[in-house]
Amino acid sequence: MSTDAIVMLREGHKEIRRLIRSYRVEGRTEAVGPFLRALTVYTYIEREGMYPRVCVLLPETEPEILSYIEEHHIADVLAAELYDMRPGEIAFDAKARLLMDIVERHMDAEEHRWFPRVRAGVGRRELQEIGAWMTRLAERAPQRPRRPSVHTMWDAVAA
Repeated sequence: MSTDAIVMLREGHKEIRRLIRSYRVEGRTEAVGPFLRALTVYTYIEREGMYPRVCVLLPETEPEILSYIEEHHIADVLAAELYDMRPGEIAFDAKARLLMDIVERHMDAEEHRWFPRVRAGVGRRELQEIGAWMTRLAERAPQRPRRPSVHTMWDAVAA
């Protein structure tokens, strides 16, 4: 597998989209657990690895990154709530679908707008270094969603 950060994030998107499809199209409620795990790891490595480094290398992307961090925050809150629910609960399906909609919109924005800007502005070597760092982050990433605090969500960018 490539250590190019953008390639790694695109692979993460593919896995998350597969799990979303499994829930939405096939009606497999058991896909929600793996979706939440994949989403938790993905948002962690992106927020702790990709965003802070790109913010330094391409400071003009900071407003977009801050917007993505807010989207992560909303997704983290919904994921934590969904994690504590059971499929039969009344709001489970609505919450799962809303979270999946937010995540898909976020991935689309990254793939169509942000990744091309990053690819054009950050060198191959830097993207490989970021990817190597994200690989190490994935090894220690949380495996279950937890309710984020507003204070800690900005720590990665402020560092």
